[in-house]
Amino acid sequence: MEWQGNGQSIYDRYKRLGIKLRTRDGIAPHQFDQDGWDALREEGLWELICPEGRKADNSCWWQFTAALDGLSSAIGSSGLLLSIIAQAGIVRGLDRWGSDAQREKYLEAVRTGKLSATGIAEPTTGTDVRDVHTLLTPFGNGYKLNGSKFNIAHAPVADFFLIVCKQETGAVSLVFLDRGTPGLVTGNYDLKLGNKNLPTGPIALDDVYVSPEQILGNVDRGLRQLIDIVTLGRVYYGLVASNLLRPFLTSAIEYAETRVSFGSPIIEHQHIQRRLTDIITRIERSRWTALGALGRLFSEHPQSLLDCSIAKVVGADDVISNGLELMKLYGSLGYHIGPVSSVLQDALGFASVGGTEEMHRKNIMNQILRLKKKTTND
Repeated sequence: MEWQGNGQSIYDRYKRLGIKLRTRDGIAPHQFDQDGWDALREEGLWELICPEGRKADNSCWWQFTAALDGLSSAIGSSGLLLSIIAQAGIVRGLDRWGSDAQREKYLEAVRTGKLSATGIAEPTTGTDVRDVHTLLTPFGNGYKLNGSKFNIAHAPVADFFLIVCKQETGAVSLVFLDRGTPGLVTGNYDLKLGNKNLPTGPIALDDVYVSPEQILGNVDRGLRQLIDIVTLGRVYYGLVASNLLRPFLTSAIEYAETRVSFGSPIIEHQHIQRRLTDIITRIERSRWTALGALGRLFSEHPQSLLDCSIAKVVGADDVISNGLELMKLYGSLGYHIGPVSSVLQDALGFASVGGTEEMHRKNIMNQILRLKKKTTND
């Protein structure tokens, strides 16, 4: 795809940044990639969707998408990409539901490189939002917040948090909290198989006072608002997953051209050709699925919720399959510690990040039934 207008120049600029980040010295595992995060801020990534004095419109989001597309096509690892997606969801929530004071405070924090965390999952509920146990109860002129969160991206290092909770009425609410708030405690880094520079960890909430000004949007409409926020993340997960193996294609082809087996370069073997063609087919189909879903999301198409879950499922399935195919192509060399095994470890994370396959297939089925009912009623 050739991006239109200045989208192509944005894509090219962030692709160059992705190459630069990929070819620098290695980052210590289980640490946030602060240097990479700072480089994104200096390149102006957040200014694309946090313009001064106004809300981001669809043209801003398409420019941001071009940047994410370019970066993910070259960086060769997903930790920093997942951090970007998490932060983008916060921006969308602030733009669509935030008060003037919240937008002024937190969008400025995003522009200056501060890191956010969105607390959804809990130890016994995963991402089943309707079953969260973190409780928001009336207290004086505000509320008290009690509960815990699990496996939350950026929790150990975030500067501010958006916490998903439930009232005694069953209504879901979204609450902003700052690091250092009394009663808010974050735990140590989780030790994960891959995406080791995406810090995740637990959050404990013990009688945290919440003022009405800290509630995002309508205190009783948090579920609707959260769905709007996470839907953007789902399709962006599909987009970056589609691109994750792209930087490895050229070297894989060159390896197949020079690796001789049974008297000929393995690239002449039809089975190897199938591996390579399957990889590029998966890259292209999952990328186009994601971009099509984004178009429907930004235009508020009635099928957008379904399409964004499809983009996540397709992207996750394809990137995991591609990682396995790449390792098989290299044989024992691919299994050694190195870039091929590392990108497979990252790819496997897409099985759960942004929601499991089971959760998304349930959502897809629910959306099919919702659309059928709407068609019948019309």
